[in-house]
Amino acid sequence: MEKRFVTPLARSLAEKLGINIDLVKGTGPGGRVMREDVIAFSKNPQPTPAAPAPAASVAPIQQTPATPNPVAASSTSEALSGKVEKVAPIRKAIARAMKNSWSSVAYVNLVNEIDVTNLWYLRKKVVEDIQKTTGLKITFLSFISKAILIALQEFPILAAKYDEATESLVYPSTINLGIAVDTDAGLMVPVIKDAQNLSMVQIGLEINRLAKAARERKIKASEMSGGSFTITNYGSVGALYGVPVINFPEIAIAGVGAIQSNVRWVNGQATEGKVMHLTVAADHRWVDGGTIGRFISRVKELLEKPEILGII
Repeated sequence: MEKRFVTPLARSLAEKLGINIDLVKGTGPGGRVMREDVIAFSKNPQPTPAAPAPAASVAPIQQTPATPNPVAASSTSEALSGKVEKVAPIRKAIARAMKNSWSSVAYVNLVNEIDVTNLWYLRKKVVEDIQKTTGLKITFLSFISKAILIALQEFPILAAKYDEATESLVYPSTINLGIAVDTDAGLMVPVIKDAQNLSMVQIGLEINRLAKAARERKIKASEMSGGSFTITNYGSVGALYGVPVINFPEIAIAGVGAIQSNVRWVNGQATEGKVMHLTVAADHRWVDGGTIGRFISRVKELLEKPEILGII
C-alpha cells in the first residue's frame, strides 16, 4: 500500500469534521494532504467507493488437539460483563484526541523527585485560616500549579504552540492553564484563563469551580478551550508515576504523582519527610531535554522552598 503523508493539522481537522482522511486527495509536496485539502473536500465531498469483494483464499489445514468442552467464541465485553456498550460521544472525542496526540507528537518524558516536606507543613499551617477567610480548603495542587506557572514564565517555550501554516512557534501573551478533571463521563480539561495573574488562593478557587462544573456537565465550551499548558494529577488516585499524554496542539504537559512518606537524614538524625514525583512530557520537535530538565528543576526549587510562592 502506498504510504500517504498527512499533516497533523489536516488530520485533526478531518477528525473534527468526521471526514475519512483516506478519501482526501493531497495537493502538497509529494502528494501530502494539507489542511486546505480537507477544507476543499468538506465543500465537495466525494462518494465513498465501494469496498472490493474479498479475494478467495484457502486456509492452511492445521491439526489442533481436540477439546472436551468447546466454548463458543465471544467478544471481550460479552465475556466479562455480559453486555455490549455503545461508546458515548464524549468517549469518542477523548479517543480521537488521544490518537491525534500520539500520532502528531515526538514524545520526550523527564521525571524528577521533589522533597515536599516543607510544603507539607506549610499547607498544614495555613489550611484552616485560608478556609475560614475564603471558604477554600487549599490543596497541594494549588501550590504545584502556582510553581508551574512561575516556571512557565521563565521557560515560555513550554507554553507555546506550533503553527504549521506559517511554520512558526507562537508564544502566548498570557498563560491559560488546563487542569485535567476525572468525571463520570470521562476525562475533561477545563482551562483557567490568565492563570499567571492569579494568586494561589484564586487558582484553588478556580480549580474547584471548573472541576465542579465539569463533573456536573455544566462547563461552558469557552472554559474548555485555549489552553497553553496542562496539569494532570494522577496522584489523586494514588499513582506515583505516569507518562501523561500531551493535550495537542499544546507542546507540553505535567503529571503530578502522589505524595509519599520517606526517611531522610538531617544533621545525622533520621527524620520523616515527604516526596512526590513530577513528570513533564513535551514535544521533542520543539523542546530539548535540557530545557525540560531545567524547567522541572525550577519547579522543584519553588516547591522545596514554598515560602517564596506567596499564598494570597
